[in-house]
Amino acid sequence: MKKKALLIFTLIFWIVGACTFLSIKVEEQMIPQVTAVEPDGGWDRDSSLPADCLIEDENGLHLYKLYEGTGWEAGTRATEEQGWLLGEDKLILGNSSWGDFVQYSSKPLREGELVEVVRGGSKTEDHWLAVFPEGLELELAWDDADLPGGVTAEEWGQRAVQLYVEDDTVPFMASRAKSRVPYLAGATVYSFNDMNQLLDNFTAFGLLLGIFTAVLVIWAFSCVYSKEARRNRWYLCVNLALGVLLLACVPLVLNTVDLPSSLLPRERITDFGTITRAIDEFFGALKSFAPPAAATGELKPSLPESIAGQEIVAAKNMVIARPILFGFFGAFFAAIFALAERVVMYIRRRPRIK
Repeated sequence: MKKKALLIFTLIFWIVGACTFLSIKVEEQMIPQVTAVEPDGGWDRDSSLPADCLIEDENGLHLYKLYEGTGWEAGTRATEEQGWLLGEDKLILGNSSWGDFVQYSSKPLREGELVEVVRGGSKTEDHWLAVFPEGLELELAWDDADLPGGVTAEEWGQRAVQLYVEDDTVPFMASRAKSRVPYLAGATVYSFNDMNQLLDNFTAFGLLLGIFTAVLVIWAFSCVYSKEARRNRWYLCVNLALGVLLLACVPLVLNTVDLPSSLLPRERITDFGTITRAIDEFFGALKSFAPPAAATGELKPSLPESIAGQEIVAAKNMVIARPILFGFFGAFFAAIFALAERVVMYIRRRPRIK
């Protein structure tokens, strides 16, 4: 009974340690990134803010103000501001309003949520994919559309449009993209750079899964060895040392994880449905750009015509199965290690002829 309790405690200790490292990383990654703006005006007239400070979600329009929390809520946080009026091109506030307000956010905010304020931001090339929920409501010829400087339409269809952006600001924020290109209002806007960043993390996800499956296999063999614990103490010690080493690898792998805020769920990182729906919608829209098979005259994969679209589809096909493969290899190599232990055990214990 004591042996079983010790084995169970050892596995629980490992899982708690790994989850502690994971929770720290999740808390860091889930912090929304925002840009701030101060209201104009003064004591003699009402203050005002740009109209794009309004953040829309399933509950309507919200205006958030930044404040510095104290104690357990230390850090910059967002609280919803009431009493504003929407004018033609700006928000009218009371003449006593002051401080920093959220203008753009990487994802919808919650009351009192910790945020990271981004000041400035570098410029980079990017491609945007805007997916409209019910097709393009406007009969817009995207090749002749009056787009802002640095933005060019590459591909479009009945429900999506792909844009090339010469000087997008990092990090990507969908609300800022819609403010720059008003035609995208009502659409879900994705960044190619952010989607590539998400795909780059699949290797780390696979390594984490491989570590976990390896630990489970080693633990299962340790349960077998524990039936003769005194006789197998050296093998149990080796397995314990290997488990500690694998636990030490968890924060090293997590340190390489860098998830794009725009593709993360609003509340819980375990809401995998939000991430998988975004991936399905993104690549489904790219697939809609592919010419029909009858037009090409031959059977080809459903690929968009743009180089950027083809490259990101190829990147997705390369990494999408990597977590499962790494999880299998983790269990496989742990089983090989355990088998090697059994071989050494057999050789050392076989009868010797004198």
